[in-house]
Amino acid sequence: MRSSGRLDFHGMIGRSPAMRALFERIGRVALFDVPVLIQGETGTGKELVARAIWQLGARRDRRFEAVNAGALNRELLLSELFGHERGAFTGAVVKKPGLLVVADGGTVFLDEVGDLPLDAQVMLLRFLQSREVRPVGSTETKHVDVRLIAATHRELDVAVERGSFREDLYYRLHRGVLDVPPLRDRPEDIPPLVEHVLAQLDGRYRLGVRGATRDALRLLRQHAWRGNVRELEAVLEQAVIFARGEWITPEDLDLRTPHRSPAESQAEEPDGRTDAAAELSWLQHEALRVAAERGELQRREFIARFRVSREVARRALGGLVRLGLLRLTGRGRGARYVLFGV
Repeated sequence: MRSSGRLDFHGMIGRSPAMRALFERIGRVALFDVPVLIQGETGTGKELVARAIWQLGARRDRRFEAVNAGALNRELLLSELFGHERGAFTGAVVKKPGLLVVADGGTVFLDEVGDLPLDAQVMLLRFLQSREVRPVGSTETKHVDVRLIAATHRELDVAVERGSFREDLYYRLHRGVLDVPPLRDRPEDIPPLVEHVLAQLDGRYRLGVRGATRDALRLLRQHAWRGNVRELEAVLEQAVIFARGEWITPEDLDLRTPHRSPAESQAEEPDGRTDAAAELSWLQHEALRVAAERGELQRREFIARFRVSREVARRALGGLVRLGLLRLTGRGRGARYVLFGV
């Protein structure tokens, strides 16, 4: 729905083409009871995407349970997901059902699925194939009906090639794939996000901050946002606390802009392209830095190095080609992005 000129979709704020496309894909995949894999950088709001799928799907009236695979050690993670028998491991003093059993009929959100140890991957694959759960330390299985939504900030196809993620599990999860774009790739979403976050903060602190000045918004739009929306929320909360008036000014913002190396600066200045290059995202600056060091860059290497999706890499590198900062040579797996002039 629309409110104050922004698009609010189940708690996600955005009016950029990338976010509108994501909202449409969420609505589509929610209709089909298949596993979903959400890919995106840390802080982009992957759990909000998962909750939107749950709220729009047929299981909306049943439980939604979430677990972060990257926040628990192996034993606790296995216990949290699959449950355990008494005495199954040190500290297991009582029998405990796992979330896959607790959420029977509902949805389980497994964040950072790329951090699962290999034995947990095997157990998760068995569940997806048979819908059966075997608690740790038990010889009995229980049939459950749960929709799994997984998320990761890692490139799972790269992890498969490295042997740290099972290929069969990868294809089981790769049925409904959603890519959440990073904030730096959609600067037009900064103003409505600022409006939304400031309204929430005003409700919490009642300090009377009405918004951000035009100069403050300009700085926010130009920031690299490595921490994405989560970083934006932290910056705005600090600004609200220390603001000296009703409007947030550039002086109220604590933005730690990434340092740009001499190689980047040199790559940006030929042929009078400095103004265009100033609008590049942090990822594009990093691509230029790597290309300047070696003279070229492959998309596959870019994806592995910065843990971004193929689509994000395609947009970032394609933009550098359109600006004439890189040129594309070759096709398919042999394609290379060569520094302009090399």
